[in-house]
Amino acid sequence: MRFELALLCLASLAATVPVMAAEIDARPPDKLTLSGNGSRLTDVGVDEDGYGGSLNYLHYFTPDVIVGVGGEHQAIADSSWSFGSIRAAVGHGDSASRLTVFGEFHYGDGDENDRKFDYQIGVLGLSKSFTSKFSVQLEGRQIDIDTSHGNLPKLGLTYFWSPRLSTSVSYADSVGGNLGTEIATVRLDHYGQHVNFLIGAAAGRADPSVLNLQPGVTLPVQDLKQGFIGIGKVFAKGEVQLLGDYLELESSEKVTVTLSFTAYLGSRGRAP
Repeated sequence: MRFELALLCLASLAATVPVMAAEIDARPPDKLTLSGNGSRLTDVGVDEDGYGGSLNYLHYFTPDVIVGVGGEHQAIADSSWSFGSIRAAVGHGDSASRLTVFGEFHYGDGDENDRKFDYQIGVLGLSKSFTSKFSVQLEGRQIDIDTSHGNLPKLGLTYFWSPRLSTSVSYADSVGGNLGTEIATVRLDHYGQHVNFLIGAAAGRADPSVLNLQPGVTLPVQDLKQGFIGIGKVFAKGEVQLLGDYLELESSEKVTVTLSFTAYLGSRGRAP
């Protein structure tokens, strides 16, 4: 890997000069993300409020090996659920031919009007860059939430029109189980000099549990329309993002606003 080759070059240089250069830590800083959200669910003319929050920590063992842990709690109407998460990613190669394998696992439980239910999601996927501008993502998502279960494979494509502008499209279609889910998504990201901006939309059919609408409530698969928009600002020691999401199903609508703050931990990329 490039990081290991750089260290070998530094070691060779240090052996030929009388003054030893300090080793530079090439790892990005660790990240601690705190988020909170408020939501409103309109179901058959009745409004129900909801809330949630999460705390996640991401650690770089090397620039190519990342491990994270976290926890999340959500509640809306008569449903509430909490779960812990672990995630990891291993990459290899440069930006024009990089291969990354990633996985995550969420495990917890919930309560719907005093009835307990299980909450479990496992993800395994890979991302491959074919050029510095174009990459492909493949993902399998095993979902077991209360009585909803099955696998949701997804294919995604990302293209960078410029260093500041990218477009992503994806298609997911459930296999096995009773999810009956098929979703197409498109997203546009702009990385500005002062602020970042994203906008996207999705359409298809989905089990409401897949959308975290109200886990624990047995509802039929429904047509969905979704739109989301967000704005973010990066600072020297962290970043802030505000995201709005609108979800429309056949029998309900849900609006969610999420505010998140990510702190950069450590002084990486400089000689100690």
